[in-house]
Amino acid sequence: MSSVESFLYLTARGHFSDAAHLLDLTDLPRADQATEGAKRARELSVVLERKVVIPWGSLADRPDGWLAGSNDDQASGRVRRSLLIDRMELDDHFVPLRLNRIKAGENADPVWVFSPQTVDNIPRLHELYGPTELEKKLPLWARAEGFWGMYVWEVLFLPLLLIVASILSFLAFGFLKEMGEKAPQRWMRFLGRSFRWPAAIALFAAVLGTGTREVLVVSGVLDAILNPVLVIAYVFAATLALVLIIDEVFDRISKSNPNELADPENSHLRSMATTISAARKFLIVIATLVGTGVVLTSVDTFPNLGLSLLASAGALTIVLGFAAREVLGNILSSVQIALNRSARIGDQLIFEGHFCTVERIHFTYVQLMIWNGTRLIVPVSYFVSDAFENWSLEDPKMVRPILMTLAQDADVDAMRKVFLDLLEREDDEDVHPKERAAVRVIDQDVFGLKVRFELPAANPATGWDIECRVREGLQKAARKLQSEGTSILPPSRMTCPKTEEWAFRCATIDPTHNLCSRYNHAMSASAFRTR
Repeated sequence: MSSVESFLYLTARGHFSDAAHLLDLTDLPRADQATEGAKRARELSVVLERKVVIPWGSLADRPDGWLAGSNDDQASGRVRRSLLIDRMELDDHFVPLRLNRIKAGENADPVWVFSPQTVDNIPRLHELYGPTELEKKLPLWARAEGFWGMYVWEVLFLPLLLIVASILSFLAFGFLKEMGEKAPQRWMRFLGRSFRWPAAIALFAAVLGTGTREVLVVSGVLDAILNPVLVIAYVFAATLALVLIIDEVFDRISKSNPNELADPENSHLRSMATTISAARKFLIVIATLVGTGVVLTSVDTFPNLGLSLLASAGALTIVLGFAAREVLGNILSSVQIALNRSARIGDQLIFEGHFCTVERIHFTYVQLMIWNGTRLIVPVSYFVSDAFENWSLEDPKMVRPILMTLAQDADVDAMRKVFLDLLEREDDEDVHPKERAAVRVIDQDVFGLKVRFELPAANPATGWDIECRVREGLQKAARKLQSEGTSILPPSRMTCPKTEEWAFRCATIDPTHNLCSRYNHAMSASAFRTR
């Protein structure tokens, strides 16, 4: 700590020759050590000021660099002969800035100086991170120190650079948006739609990074903030581009309209759409984890950040787990749907009494399109835990029952003929296999016969419409047969003129028959009045 403090103190006052004594110059010829040492001390001070945040917490205040504890015995300690200050990117690799503990002579006390490797790398580091030609031409007042460790030119230059980057990214977004809508070639429209947002974000980060590294190199305080921000921007742009490409590919290889996917012939497309949706979720999760790792490993300004996160991982996990338990549960449930295929995009199902088509399966909710065009938003965890009928799973063919109550002596054969005639009027592709069509008397009570007309439906999307038409046709035919004298309909309900209570008039008897007959009095009992 004393060596670093002394070096910064001497270089801040222009005593570069004295600061050179804190550099290990053994790799330099003895005749050049005085002049070259002062030069490299000045260059190192510039590099430290612009690109390094000194880790004072890791610099020992003892001459032996004592580090408490050891790998085997935490009660003991150990001395150190070398200490890493920072790692800096140079060409295609990182080089260390390191202090070494050496002896200047046989009987001399050990001292801490910058290592020979660090001294050898100083000229190239200064060339890379030192003042640019433009900065050297700035007036003295612009190169004076401002506030928060920044120069005056940084305070003025950074807002201007942000405005320029925003304008360029806005123009890039507008150009790609125009290309995605009006380009003559399909691949150009594909690129425009997929890369307009990623390109705008990446261009903004590129302009900001180039301006602060090539045009005017900012100091270490700003660099410590900009470096992780730029990494996050690049990672986010790359992830977003990958996700948008997947979405565009999905739109090309699969029908995006849920009504088209609901067609029984598009079962393979529903599976494909659900698989791509699941792959998209996995891609986003993996890209987020990888991006987070890239960001943490890139922010080498705070080398202990990872250890700090690990140290507090237990408490952090408990807090986040409690706060986001519903969100995490929904995410896991969406993965469950993608794996077991209980509901695919385009499947038609009955959920809580609604006839719906699965339109989207998101991370936290399922978007269902009800038959009337409205959307039902259901949390994924609730959707998975609740039972529903899937009319499109495996084989979409089904039998839709039409229940009717007929008179006790109704001519069921006549209604069976009417039912089969109605089916013949429908499209054979929608009503098949017709051998599954049947008319069955399934129950009987005081009100009449319970008859079930079994309508075979091959397509859930059209089955409900056909069911409604056939039911209406059966009602019309029943009224017609009834008017022609054939017993079909059950007794209708009327008011008894003597007791002023509800009674039932048999539809098959003479209309002039006395309403207060024994039959009608029996049907006007208190149970039926209550009903």
